[in-house]
Amino acid sequence: MRAIVMAALLWAAASAHAGEIHRRGDFQFEVGPVPEFVSSTPMAEQWDPKAPGAADARWRFWRNEVQVDRRAGRDQRYVDYAFEALSETFVSEAGRFKISFNPQYQRLVLHRADLRRDGKWSPRLAVDKVSLARREAGFENDLADGLVTALIVLEDVRVGDVVRISYSVIGSNPVMAGQMSDWMGFAWTSPTLEAGFRVLLEPRTSPGIYRTDDSPQAVIRQLPDAVEVTMRGKGIDAVVDEGGYPAWYQPYSQAQVAVGQTWADVVAWGLPLYPEVKALPAGLESRLQAWRSLASDRERLAAALRAVQDEVRYFGVEMGENTHRPAPPSETWQRRFGDCKDKAYLLATLLQRMGIDAVPALVSIDRGRAIVDFVPSASNFDHVIVRAQLDGRTVWMDPTISQQGGDPETVDLSRYGMVLPLVRGGSALQEVAAPASLARATTVDERYEVSKSGNDVKLTVDTVYEGQDADYARRSVGSQRSDELTRRYSDHYRKRFGELSVVAAAVLHDDRQANRISVNETYVLKAPFQSEGTVRSLDLYADSLQALSTLPSTISRKGPLEFADPGTYSHRIRVAYPANWKPGFVAEEAAHASSAFDYRRNVTVEPDFVDLRYDLKVKQRYLAAGETTTHIEQLRSVREDISAHLGFQLVAPTTGKEREQRIRALLRDMQQEDAK
Repeated sequence: MRAIVMAALLWAAASAHAGEIHRRGDFQFEVGPVPEFVSSTPMAEQWDPKAPGAADARWRFWRNEVQVDRRAGRDQRYVDYAFEALSETFVSEAGRFKISFNPQYQRLVLHRADLRRDGKWSPRLAVDKVSLARREAGFENDLADGLVTALIVLEDVRVGDVVRISYSVIGSNPVMAGQMSDWMGFAWTSPTLEAGFRVLLEPRTSPGIYRTDDSPQAVIRQLPDAVEVTMRGKGIDAVVDEGGYPAWYQPYSQAQVAVGQTWADVVAWGLPLYPEVKALPAGLESRLQAWRSLASDRERLAAALRAVQDEVRYFGVEMGENTHRPAPPSETWQRRFGDCKDKAYLLATLLQRMGIDAVPALVSIDRGRAIVDFVPSASNFDHVIVRAQLDGRTVWMDPTISQQGGDPETVDLSRYGMVLPLVRGGSALQEVAAPASLARATTVDERYEVSKSGNDVKLTVDTVYEGQDADYARRSVGSQRSDELTRRYSDHYRKRFGELSVVAAAVLHDDRQANRISVNETYVLKAPFQSEGTVRSLDLYADSLQALSTLPSTISRKGPLEFADPGTYSHRIRVAYPANWKPGFVAEEAAHASSAFDYRRNVTVEPDFVDLRYDLKVKQRYLAAGETTTHIEQLRSVREDISAHLGFQLVAPTTGKEREQRIRALLRDMQQEDAK
C-alpha cells in the first residue's frame, strides 16, 4: 500500500509538469512534447533502394524505435513508430493505432500523429478523435487487468502515405520495485528500414543484456548522469513466421536490457510477497485437521490440491499491486476465486501447515525454458505453480488446473521448462522434469456388426481416456448432461454415416482416483454403405488420431516444431459381416516413424470379420529444425493411412443342384489328374 501511495505522489508530481490534459470519462491522456532524455535522428526521406522492402507491395515499417529512461524517479518509455500501407487491403489498419496503459500507475502522453504524402509532413493528431476505453481483453479468460486502450483514428489515409506515431507511457507498477526489464524486437513479418533500442540506467549501473544472435550488438556508454545501452538495426528483412513453434523458440530477433542482477535477487524480491501464514478461517482449519488424519503426506497433498483446484475457481483481478502480490490465503478461500498466484499461495500454505515442504515457483508460460538465458528479472514470469517435496522427491503442481485426477506425482508439467522456486536462500532456476512414467493414453474400440439383411449396422464404441487425457476429457464432457453428450456424440456419427438411431445413451464412467474415464455408445446405422451393383463399401476412419496427424501450417520449415505431448493412442475397428459377403481387400501392415512418434497399422481378415488396428506412440514433444522434414513426410503418410475403404462383394447363395454340379466337376477333374 505504501508503494501505491508513493506511486500516486510521484504521478501527481509528474502531472504538475504535464502537457495538455484531455479527459474521457474516468480516464485521461495528455498531449505534450517529446521527453528531454530522447535522442533521435530525422526520418529518412527515401527508402534505401538496396534495403529489403524496396519493392514491397504490402506493408513496411520506416521506423520502430523504443527509448526508455529507468533512472530513479523517471520511469518513461518512449515509442516512435512509422509505417506505410502499400496495399488498399491495409489502409484501414494504417488509419488507426492502439496504445494500452494502466491509469492506476501510468500516464499516456501523445507527442505526434503525422502523415507524409508526396514528401510533405502534416500533423494529423485530432484530439477529439482519440477515445479511451477499458477493454478488458482477457475477461473471457477470467482475467481483469485494468488496462485502458487509447484508440487514435486518422482521417484521409491513402496507399503510400507514411504514418508516424510517437508517444510515451510514464510510470510502472510499484510492486515490481526495480524488477522491470525492457524488450525490443528487431524483426517482424514486414520489412523495416530502421529499428532502434536505447535504455538509460542509473550511473555506474552494470547493465544486463540478452540478445538473440541476429539482433544488433549493444553499445554501452558511461555518461555523467546515466549508463546508456544502445542497439540499432537498418535494412531488416521480413521474417517468415512458420507457426507451430515451441514456446522457448522465438523466430524474431529480440533484445532485453535490465539492471544486472542474479536469480537470487529475484527470489529476494518475491519472498516478501508470500509471507508465512499462521491462521486460516475456522472452516479451513477444520479441513486441515481432517486431512492431517490421512495415512500419508502423499494423500494429504492430493486432498489439499484437489480442494484448491476444484473449490476455488480461477479468476484474476490483476490491478495495481495485485499483478504480482497474491491475496491472503484466507481471502482467496473465503471468496472462492483467485488467479495463479492466489491459488499457489493458498496451496503452499495448506501444505506447509501440514508439515509438507512446499513453496510457490515462478513460471514463464510464454517463453518456457528459454528464460534460462534471459537477464534475471521478475518481469520474465507470467505464472505461478507450487513445488513440494515428498520423501526426497519433487512434485510440481499447478493449482489453476481444475478437475485433475490420479496421482499428482504423475502429472507432466515439463512444458513449463525452467522455473524459479521462491525458497529462502534460492539462487537458481530449476528444471521441471517429466515424471518417470507417463500414463497419458486414449484407446478407442469401434465394433460394426452388419445385419443378416446387410442393410443396417449395429455400432458400439468404447473409448477410454487415461492420465492427462482423462483430465482433458473430464473438463470437456464431465459437466455435460447425458442427453447433450449423447446428441453431441451421435451427431459425430451422423455426419459420417447418415441417419442412425441411438440404442443406448452415451454412458460416462469416471474413476478419478485412477484418472481413467470410459465412454460407451451404441447406435444402429440405417444405411452406412455405398452400393454399386453387388458391391457394398464402407468408409472407416481412425478419427481419434486425426488431431495428432494434423500437418503444421508451414511444411517447409527452418525452425523447430512442437508436435504433441508424449503418450500412447490406439484406435481399433472391427467389422463383422455376413457369410455371403466376400472381402475385396487383403490383410496388410504399414508402419511410419519419426524421431517424435512411432505408428503402425495392422489389417487382419477372417472369414466373418475384419480387424483394423491403429497404434501411435508419441515419444517426444519437440522436433529440432533438422528433424522436421522427415517427421512431416511420415506424418503425411499417417494421415493418409488412418482412413480405410472396405469393399465387399455380395455372393448369391447356391442351390442344391448347383452344389451337386460343382461336386461332380471337382471329381471329374480329380480323375483326370490321376489318369495323367
